Amino acid sequence: MNLLNEDNIIHIFLNKIGDIVIANLLFILCCIPIITIGPSLTALYHCMLRTVKGNNNGTTKTFFRAFKENFRQSLLVWLGLLAVGFLLFTNIRFLESTTSAASKPLFYLSLGITGLVVVLALYIFPVIAAFANTTANLIKNAYVFAFSHFPSTLLIAVITILPMYMTYQDLELMPLYACCWFFFGFALTAYVDSLLLYRMFKPFLEAKENEN
Repeated sequence: MNLLNEDNIIHIFLNKIGDIVIANLLFILCCIPIITIGPSLTALYHCMLRTVKGNNNGTTKTFFRAFKENFRQSLLVWLGLLAVGFLLFTNIRFLESTTSAASKPLFYLSLGITGLVVVLALYIFPVIAAFANTTANLIKNAYVFAFSHFPSTLLIAVITILPMYMTYQDLELMPLYACCWFFFGFALTAYVDSLLLYRMFKPFLEAKENEN
């Protein structure tokens, strides 16, 4: 086998590993101010969707271009999710400590709304990364993708949330987990999610390309 051949399976695999590691490091770097986590997630998913598609020509260039182009929209969505998440968390904690008759139905209602917010958080940044539209339309499309592919949504939720949850369950291995998250964890999660997301997005992306 010619290992220098770009069509060689080993060459393709190593390129994907390189894309994942570089994108992960860039993601962590751009998340340092915390408020920029939203734009960083959008740029990360943009890179991983391109890696899945097979046309990620230069991860660093692709990441920063997506970060810049989607910065304002992703930032506003991220700040909105933080605000809503804080209000829901505070409300749930308050309802848990309340013994009134109305507290239980309001508690379950708050949990239901929290579930919808989590679904939005899982989808909105990949949707922003893949499509250009108004924020309202992107939020609507995020829910359409999520509920029209509900089995995939459950799988994406498990892939995204479970590793983070498990990280905090074994304090002895925390340094190892931290090392994994630092070098490839976030990008690998986004890449596996993107394998499912790209299948949903592909018909719409191809239709958009045909229009152009």
